[in-house]
Amino acid sequence: MSKPRTLAEQLGEQASEALRRGEAARVGGDLAWARVWLERAKRLAPSDLAIAFALASLRLGQAEPGSADLFEQVTKTLPIREAWLGLAVAQAQAGKGGEAAVALRHFLSHFILPSPFSGIAAHADAIATMAGEPGWCGIAQDAVDGSYRWIASCKAEIRVDGHPLRRPALRAQHLRSAEQLTATINNVPLLGSPINLAALRASEGAIALQDDLITGWAWHPADPDTDPRLDIRQGRRRATLIATDVSKPAIQPLTRPRFFAVALTDFTPADGPVHVHGPDGRALLGSPVDPWADRTQASAIAQAAARAAPAQGDPEPNRLAQAPAPAALKGHPATAASHPDRPAAIVVPIYRHLALTQSCLASVFATVPPGTKIIVVDDATPEPALAAWLDILEHEGRITLLRHAVNRGFPASANAGLRHVLAFSTEHDVILLNSDTQVPKASRQRPNWLERLRAAVHSGADIGTAAPFSNDATILSYPERTRTNPPPDTAALAQLDARAWQANGLAGVEIPTSVGFCMYVRHECAIMTGIFREDLFAQGYGEENDFCLRARHLGWRHVAMPGVFVAHRGATSFGAARVPLIERNLAVLERLHPGYHSLIAEWQAAHPALDALAPARRALDRQSWRDGLRDSSVILITHDSGGGVERVVRERCAAIAASGQRAVVLRPVPDPNSSEGHCLPGLCRVSDGATNTHPNLIYHLPTELTRLTSLLRLDRPLRVEIHHRLGHDPSIADLASRLKLPTDIHVHDLAAHCPRITLVGMDRRYCGEPEDIAVCEACIADAGSRLEEAIPLSALRARSAREFAAASAVVVPSSDMAKRLARHFPQIRPIIAPLEADETLAAPPPMSQILPRRVCVIGAIGVEKGYDVLLACARDAARRDLPLEFILAGHSTDDDRLFATGRVFITGRYDEPDGPALVRGLGAHMAFLPSIWPETWGFTLGLAWRCGLRATVFDIGAMAARVRNTGHGWVLPLGLSAQALNNHFLAPR
Repeated sequence: MSKPRTLAEQLGEQASEALRRGEAARVGGDLAWARVWLERAKRLAPSDLAIAFALASLRLGQAEPGSADLFEQVTKTLPIREAWLGLAVAQAQAGKGGEAAVALRHFLSHFILPSPFSGIAAHADAIATMAGEPGWCGIAQDAVDGSYRWIASCKAEIRVDGHPLRRPALRAQHLRSAEQLTATINNVPLLGSPINLAALRASEGAIALQDDLITGWAWHPADPDTDPRLDIRQGRRRATLIATDVSKPAIQPLTRPRFFAVALTDFTPADGPVHVHGPDGRALLGSPVDPWADRTQASAIAQAAARAAPAQGDPEPNRLAQAPAPAALKGHPATAASHPDRPAAIVVPIYRHLALTQSCLASVFATVPPGTKIIVVDDATPEPALAAWLDILEHEGRITLLRHAVNRGFPASANAGLRHVLAFSTEHDVILLNSDTQVPKASRQRPNWLERLRAAVHSGADIGTAAPFSNDATILSYPERTRTNPPPDTAALAQLDARAWQANGLAGVEIPTSVGFCMYVRHECAIMTGIFREDLFAQGYGEENDFCLRARHLGWRHVAMPGVFVAHRGATSFGAARVPLIERNLAVLERLHPGYHSLIAEWQAAHPALDALAPARRALDRQSWRDGLRDSSVILITHDSGGGVERVVRERCAAIAASGQRAVVLRPVPDPNSSEGHCLPGLCRVSDGATNTHPNLIYHLPTELTRLTSLLRLDRPLRVEIHHRLGHDPSIADLASRLKLPTDIHVHDLAAHCPRITLVGMDRRYCGEPEDIAVCEACIADAGSRLEEAIPLSALRARSAREFAAASAVVVPSSDMAKRLARHFPQIRPIIAPLEADETLAAPPPMSQILPRRVCVIGAIGVEKGYDVLLACARDAARRDLPLEFILAGHSTDDDRLFATGRVFITGRYDEPDGPALVRGLGAHMAFLPSIWPETWGFTLGLAWRCGLRATVFDIGAMAARVRNTGHGWVLPLGLSAQALNNHFLAPR
């Protein structure tokens, strides 16, 4: 049985199809339909860069607003030539000459002009004039002989690295080694000057082993039309290969790689690793590869693991979860002494990014004890300013500078620093620190970051490494573990580190492997384990995991230090080849250490609230929570299913905050593996307001109800509002009594007396609310309960009656809801509080009589919201060939069946603030809200009216009453046939 597709996978597939249709419509000349499809794709996959670029290009061609933001979304992530040019032109169209000039300057200085460039020249002339620039310059390729020449819009003085250049053609040495070309008039640079020649010749690419092949790809971001020429070396052998294969899909959208493959039979194992270099002389990511070495190493690792395994027990001696080696093993860490005052040397490998490196080293200089050895390894940086600054630091005696003649990658750079430390010292520990990190300021209130890491390592004889919390550190990330968090600035970092210390102190937590962005390595562990495998891990990723796993086999443990926080910018290198490099190195890790993927998967599979670091993250969040305490608060209990309930809760939070109180929201925790949207049993998440600002304040109920109560009491709560209990443990209802608070119950649906919540059963129809409870019980037995708790119907209704009776107020949005509740709970006197002021809305204008008639359906359309009705209407319209079409502003439970009718277009999910603009832009003549259950309010009805659409609804629930009260639409009998509905839609008005 195939694994069910996740929601993300479904949306991705739908977005790809929408992009395909949009591009087909554009090619076919139907630009209006292309825009509709591409906007759907964008809503389905808002972060997809290919979709953003396609929609931006279409809008730019139609001179429509919004293209600049989309182009900027692309340029922030990928070096795409056409996106930079599009951004410049879009800013010019918007009348923003300054911004257009900035984008054009980057385009001209970092990319080869595509041929022919006459159209580009016209745009550049216009932007230069708009921005008051004297002219522009760039580099173009001759379409005939492939040579490169400089282009200037006016007569200018041209220099290459300060030397005058008279001829337009650039010589080969200029393209191989020169840094920049300048074009000036009276010492005023043209737009595009200085041209970054190093960027123009830069290439990206990656290689990996695949069966008996070395496979890979490469491309020129600055000159994507040119096939890259690769240099392949092994020992003294050298060959040239031009990569030309464009038949495979790109690694990243919008990139234009050329693929290649070379057989291993072309090489000799005795000659060592195979190196593949790009046209700029730099090794492609993943180079070198040594298939023979990593296979030999894998065998050696397995043998070492077998020797280290206990004599009894696990039948798989190389399993990574195996117990460590026995203490009798020679050199076992149990014999290592603790040295809490041992000196530590800091090794910082550096390649590029001057500003980040300066920030990193400045933070280190300001925090480490005097005399701390700081070894900086310059891995052949391509940035002259960075190299010069490092020379100054060395001259001042602030660092020991090691320099590579050619770029060798992070593992080799880290090894250079390790070797240096171990050569001059027989006791120094080592801290490996990425150059894109920033360590926290020192404070008299706590030991500095280095001292805390050292204390963690030396708290046990067998601890080999320690690493801190960070915003971007995979399993050590905070606050979110499953995605990258934005890096804090200096002040926020100091605050985070202070909270980390207050929350977690010196407590260490064992982890399967350390994380290399900031890794403290004990001297004995480094000596026993050896250096990083630079021959196998190329430019980096995974080398510290291999190191830690080798150390683990020798009996060393690794700990996280959640009492320290170090900022990490992360992912600043490697470009489009980053993901392939990671995949390649993960495959190497699995070959070296069979079971590695399972080990990490077991660690990461646990929900963030359940993994071993969850208590430390929660302690940090609790500390942050305490820093935001208010004089009073209101507690809101709600579900995590979005919709109208979420909107009400969000508005209530805003009103509570406006009154100076804290809105404390309690939600269940969604199960990431549930395709039905269920929650993890018993988990309750606390947030400050409607946003998830403290994702780790998660408590397991009922066992941690006392702890949750203690946290909530800090804010001096005044009352509890129950908006929904779906997904919560039943003990959540005990909070109010424990806190001795009054409770307001806000009723948003029928969950108090119907476990189906919407009164729709197996037959996909409104049940009619039968009086006989046995009928309801039979329905639940057939269709199931949606309450996510095992409670009999009679017990549910009895509990609801008790809670309504005890509540200080029961609030409902409509008189219809009040009447329905009274049938089951006659003792309550609900307060009717409409969620919108219908009387303030202007009457929609008369409906257009133009055919075909376009009917807009709004929202997330499932069975209860009328999916079957919409599908039947669309099929009837197609069968009778009616001049009628439907547009769903939102999504459904099965978009494919609706699309298949040929009469429905579906925009895709939208954010609530975007709803009015979306609906207004659809050109609909009326709205149809086909809910078949008694809606308690219906925000989509108000949206339709605000967008000038009269609405058709069924005669059930609050929406029918609202339409009757306002006269802004039509109320039809529930159960009306599709034919009758379509006749109604087409009737003259």
